[in-house]
Amino acid sequence: MNVMLLAAGEGTRLRPYTTILPKPAIPFLTIPLAAHSLGFLREISINKLVVNTYHLPKKIHELFHRLPHKAESLHFSNEVGAILGSGGGLGKARDHFKGGGDFIMMNADEVILPQDSAVLNKAISLHTQSKAIATLMVMDHPGVGTQFGGVWTDANNNVLGFGKQPIPGSVKAWHFVGVQILSEEVFSFIPLEGESNILYDALTVAIQKGHVVKAFPFQCSWFETGNPGDFLEASRKCFSYLAAAEDSFQKKALTANIQDYAPKPVHVTSEFGGQRVISEGAKIDISSKIQGLFCIGSGSSVASGCQLENVIVGDGVQVSAGTQIANTLLLESI
Repeated sequence: MNVMLLAAGEGTRLRPYTTILPKPAIPFLTIPLAAHSLGFLREISINKLVVNTYHLPKKIHELFHRLPHKAESLHFSNEVGAILGSGGGLGKARDHFKGGGDFIMMNADEVILPQDSAVLNKAISLHTQSKAIATLMVMDHPGVGTQFGGVWTDANNNVLGFGKQPIPGSVKAWHFVGVQILSEEVFSFIPLEGESNILYDALTVAIQKGHVVKAFPFQCSWFETGNPGDFLEASRKCFSYLAAAEDSFQKKALTANIQDYAPKPVHVTSEFGGQRVISEGAKIDISSKIQGLFCIGSGSSVASGCQLENVIVGDGVQVSAGTQIANTLLLESI
């Protein structure tokens, strides 16, 4: 199956970190966020992987050339001058999907830990059987209608519309996790040029014209990582899964992602009351004081006399002697 990963976004809520790295490249438990998206796709065979770019495009190219994505071929759709959104970005890349049948589109910066490792194949089967133009993977979430716009469905999980306000005839609002299976017919609802949104523009019109759009509810843990506070909180929560004695579905998924995409073995420890995720070979001077959550990537080091609390250190980052810092991501040497 062909796949499109949306990687063009500027990550404005995660600035200043996204001025250094595009969000899909930012490390989450020592591996890029994009690796967690690829991990969600591990149960399918990817023929063509298409990645769109706009913000820091060279770094997106470098990232996906470095990651073991396992696709038969890798392609980029580079947006220049203006970001095109989820609809316009897909529209620009339409030539990559002609004649390829149904395909998957998802965000390149998602951390989704499914209870059932085969759930994506089950969603694809529903999409095929229902002859839907789109099938959206959704979950229950208390923030639907307030924090997030919802996917509003009838009793049979047919999608009636999108937004924070209930759609007439709907019985349930779901949270869209950013993964969808699309038929090629969707391109008839995407303008040839310009910015557009796949949900509010293309699929809304398709629904109005009588096409079937399905919701596929599933059990998972999904994490908001859009701003620094949520990113650190999501990291802490996922550390708790990794460090727990219980072999939960969350732990299985995270462990598989790290094993598949970390360049070197990663060690998880709760020693001295902290929460540590350490890439093998990373160096931490014994005189430095590390508290709270601490993740450090491959080829990085912390020199003597540092005081770090709730800090994520990226790959190849050198933290100089005497650094005192808290609640932050270090993505370049200081």
